[in-house]
Amino acid sequence: MGYADSEEAEAIRVSLGALLRRRREDADRSLAAVAEAAGISTAFLSELERGLKDVSTEKLAGIGRALDLPAADLYADLARRLGARTAPSQRSWPDDPKMQVRMATATLRPQALRAVADFSLYLAATQGTPPGRRIGFTIDR
Repeated sequence: MGYADSEEAEAIRVSLGALLRRRREDADRSLAAVAEAAGISTAFLSELERGLKDVSTEKLAGIGRALDLPAADLYADLARRLGARTAPSQRSWPDDPKMQVRMATATLRPQALRAVADFSLYLAATQGTPPGRRIGFTIDR
């Protein structure tokens, strides 16, 4: 059975680099800040983001920690970017609502989150209360 074209080493390097750059830019972090937090040189991180260098698991884990990006999310994003034929297995949904929101928004860009928040605010401001339903206290006279 043959492999997909996206499984060439160069395509994987380029996809991983683009993913790391996108995540770094979405976090509004500079190249130097992430490299320092990951314990690698700025030049190496730049070459990695451009798909020119391979990275060890240790250095990739360090970059993930610097970006507050779990390894599972990084690999799942890479699989989607490379066009995996099957979706990675889903983790169980936690009971904690804060964790549910964190998991649901983990792969969204900040611009997308802002758009959802702006639209929600717009809906709340324009929809008003449904007729016949009062909110708050009433005073009987």
